[in-house]
Amino acid sequence: MSRLKVLIADSSASVRQFIKYALENHFPGIVIEMANNGKNIQQRLESTRFDLILYEKEMPLLDGNILLEWLRNHETLKRTFFILVSSGSDEDSLRKAIQLGADAYLLKPFKIDNLVHKVTSVINRLNRRKAERYGAEGEIVLKSSLQSFKGKLIDIATEGLSGVIDREEQLPHILEKVEACVALRNRSKIEGIAGFIIRMEAVEAEPDIRQIKVAVKFIEDLAPDKKKELAQLLSSLAG
Repeated sequence: MSRLKVLIADSSASVRQFIKYALENHFPGIVIEMANNGKNIQQRLESTRFDLILYEKEMPLLDGNILLEWLRNHETLKRTFFILVSSGSDEDSLRKAIQLGADAYLLKPFKIDNLVHKVTSVINRLNRRKAERYGAEGEIVLKSSLQSFKGKLIDIATEGLSGVIDREEQLPHILEKVEACVALRNRSKIEGIAGFIIRMEAVEAEPDIRQIKVAVKFIEDLAPDKKKELAQLLSSLAG
């Protein structure tokens, strides 16, 4: 799995450093970026993909509830995990955060154990989400260095896709690098997403079988624009 990327946004330098220290010590390989106010934060989120956002409710220049509502209504960012951090503990604030779609709520001051527990819960949900596969009708083209293979999509996920390709004289090889192009029946599409073939099997147990089922795993370090396109495509299936 690719490394967890987290945005810590809090007006207090000590809180930011406390969260950063705790997460780096409990989640090796985590990638952390920070912000001290809400200026241009929406543009930042649209240009950089984060798995998790820890955001102060009382953030200067952009209140946490306002950002959360914007995020949940955003076409491609609405499924981003979001933990709201606040110094207020009244029931109305907690209820509002839940209604807006916060995945968790941290009350200041909080202990490392509480922080780690909530982030671990988010990571578990993120792992399950990455394993989700969406069945969809559509066309696929797998382009290798030598030829292209056309076929039908079976399902697609963050990690890869599976489909059925027409059998050619020369079949692709296991671990062969390909670029996948997908065009869904709902008109969503993506082109040139890099990956490699990890599995092939005959659709039917016949010697002259004409179709082969293939599985493609996408590379982890996809270009940012391709990650965004893939997220948009999956979002169109997730609803």
